Formats: sequence, C-alpha cells, structure tokens
Amino acid sequence: MDKFDNIGENEIRIIGTDHQEKQPEPPKRRTRYFVAVVLAVLIGVLVVFLIRGCNDEPSAPAENNCYKKVCEEDQGPSYVQIVDTIINNVSLHQYIPVNAKPKLVMGLLKEIPSQYILGAMAADIGLIQDKYQVIGAFVYHGEMKSHSKSKFGFCAILKDTMVIGNELTTSYFEQAIAEKGDFFRQNALIHEGKIVNKLLAKNKALRRSLCLMNDGRYCIIDTDMSVTVDDFAEALRQYGVREAISLMGSGAALRWAEDKDGRKHIAGADEYEFPDAVNYIVWEKSL
Repeated sequence: MDKFDNIGENEIRIIGTDHQEKQPEPPKRRTRYFVAVVLAVLIGVLVVFLIRGCNDEPSAPAENNCYKKVCEEDQGPSYVQIVDTIINNVSLHQYIPVNAKPKLVMGLLKEIPSQYILGAMAADIGLIQDKYQVIGAFVYHGEMKSHSKSKFGFCAILKDTMVIGNELTTSYFEQAIAEKGDFFRQNALIHEGKIVNKLLAKNKALRRSLCLMNDGRYCIIDTDMSVTVDDFAEALRQYGVREAISLMGSGAALRWAEDKDGRKHIAGADEYEFPDAVNYIVWEKSL
C-alpha cells in the first residue's frame, strides 16, 4: 500500500501496469531529437524575419498601400464632394467636406472667406429681452454665450473633432468650455439611425441638417423643395444617416459649398441683414 498511498502534494499518480509504462529513450536518440527541434526553431525565426522585412519594402501588401493612400488623401486639396439623390420623392443634396476642419463662426459674414469651403447657418437666434441672442446652449471658442436647454440635439467641436448627439444633459458642453471648443444645440432629427419621435413642425418648408452618415463621414444635407420635417427625416434615415440635427431655418439662411473645381454652390440670401448673433458651422481648408 505504501507504494500507492505515499503521494506527495506535488506528485501525480499514473495508473497502469508496468508493461504499459513508456521506456526511457536511449541518450543518443534524445540528442538527435533535441538538435532537430533547435534547427526547426531557428528556421521558423528566419522565415518570420524575412516576411517582416518584405512588408517594409515599397512593394508592401495591400494593408500598407491602403494606409499610404489615406495619408496622401489627407494631405490633398480641400474641397466639397456634392451628391444629389431622390428618396421618397424628396430631393436631397449632400455636401461632404474633404480635407477640412470644422468650427463655429459667429457674427454676420458680409463675404464668404476663401478658406471656408463649406458652411451654413447653425443655431437659431431670437429676440430675448430686446436683444437678439442664440436660442439654446451655445459655446463659442470656449466662451459660453447661452446656457438654455430648450433643445435636445447638439453638436460639439473639440480639437477639430465633431460629435453629434441627442441628449438634454451632456458633458460635451463643459468640455467645450474647458478645451476652448464649440458647442450648439438644435432640434434632433435622427438619433442612432432612428427618427426622433418629438418632431414638432408639420408645415412644409426647405430643410437643412448637419448629419453623421453610417460610414462615419460628417456632412450637410438639404433640400431645394418644401417638405415636412417628418418626410425630410424619413428620407435622411433611408439615405443612411446615423445622427442628424436641424440647421437654422431655410429660405434666407445661407449655405455655401466649394467643389473640387473651385465653383461655389450658394443657397440663401447672403445679402440679407442678419443680426450679429447669427452663427455658422464651417469647414476650413487644411493647410
């Protein structure tokens, strides 16, 4: 019994008969096996080294080529890609900025600066206590201009990065102040790919929105025909918009875009005398 019962804590019992136990290999055979294993490891290391060396050459595989292509595009010219389409009998005009940085601009623009390739009036303004002010929370280059929470939709621009969402309370407001960024609120149209239920206006009018597409690109989409908010939102949803907030009214509200050939596409009345509280979401050329 001592043969089987005296088992230490770090020992393993193997049950079997004596003739089934593996006989030890002769020393010479084990030496040959050891040399073969070492040679196999050395060959594997050499193969890995050669493969990595090839990947660093100009004729690298597709992954590296794609990365270089993206870098080249980032350093290319700044322009706006314009796409026209019709969804459910609603004509949509999409304006996608390429190689440009977003920011807010406040104050009436008498002329469109050449460095702004895309822009549109952003947050609504109204007469409050005999003075025109922005309606809804608004931060301009870190300075708080308004703190109202009358609208759930928001846009934050922090260090050239844009975020669109639909929340009554968000930390992006405080972050915009701390980081000298921009922030404004407007009514949300689309949130997480779904139409926002609380769409108020039922009249027909020209519509315009700031959008985040399902492919991750930000853009402005508007119509050249009068439609209801519901019809506009449904067209945006079907077009592949993930997030969307409305932009300041239609008609006289200015919007411009400069295409790859340098032609400007302008909508709205740029000669209209808006008060100084007017503001714009713009994309500036990357220098």
